[in-house]
Amino acid sequence: MHSALLPSGNIITAREYEPERHGTIIYCMDKSCQVPVIHMSGTLDVAAHFKSSGRGDSIHKESCGFARKLTFKETVGKVGEYQDTLLDQGVREFVVRLSLNSIDPDYEAKTIERNTSDKEQKEPEELDSKALKEKNVTPQAISSLKSIKKLFTTVEPDILASIIISANGIRIPISQIICHYEMAHNVLWEDKALPVPYFIHGKVSKVIRREKVWYINFLSENAAHFTLVVFDRYFKHFTLKDEDLIGKEILAVGTLKKNSFNREKQITEMIIKSNKYIEFL
Repeated sequence: MHSALLPSGNIITAREYEPERHGTIIYCMDKSCQVPVIHMSGTLDVAAHFKSSGRGDSIHKESCGFARKLTFKETVGKVGEYQDTLLDQGVREFVVRLSLNSIDPDYEAKTIERNTSDKEQKEPEELDSKALKEKNVTPQAISSLKSIKKLFTTVEPDILASIIISANGIRIPISQIICHYEMAHNVLWEDKALPVPYFIHGKVSKVIRREKVWYINFLSENAAHFTLVVFDRYFKHFTLKDEDLIGKEILAVGTLKKNSFNREKQITEMIIKSNKYIEFL
């Protein structure tokens, strides 16, 4: 845990914490927990952090995001909860560029002559847990679903809650574009969706393969109809079989789109182009 709650109600990060200045009484930042915690100074191998002592009152509650290893879905929920708190208090933001060109079969890298100073500038590095825990000045990027899955299954939720995604000239908290497909569906049909890629997760219920298009449908919950669409020009890039998909929890990425042809029900579509647009959870 890299952020904690002071008696004043303010959030303090482990890096900024000073006992003489902030006092020794500190609590878990999770609203459902808030048990006493202690500060652990950083070493060469481990960043400064807070932890429960494991004794007396200092034991995380079962509902706390730091009590145990969370599932991907649980982490997404906790990141959303913590991000609201951290942003409200102005805790450090970590801006990360989203670039999915590497998974797009239509993308062709352009060769451009650059002057010497341009060549010396490094391309953004792939975001990892080490970069999030350190004062890293190197530009960071997320370029695949594998990166998202790894972050949300290995990094603490309060650290993930500091991430602000930069995409298409828009900066948005990461918790607003990584969500259950039902939430993404509601955002779209309430006309609140942004023109950026969304990462959605859910269980596949059915695959329909037609001559010119394939549909990958999610379980329909609360009238939220959501389907991934693969057009024939991308069939060669999408080799997953029905049995690979049906009944599986997946993470998918793409732009949200309303199906304007079906007048009977609201259907959200997300066009995908290859296997790389899906990651199994």
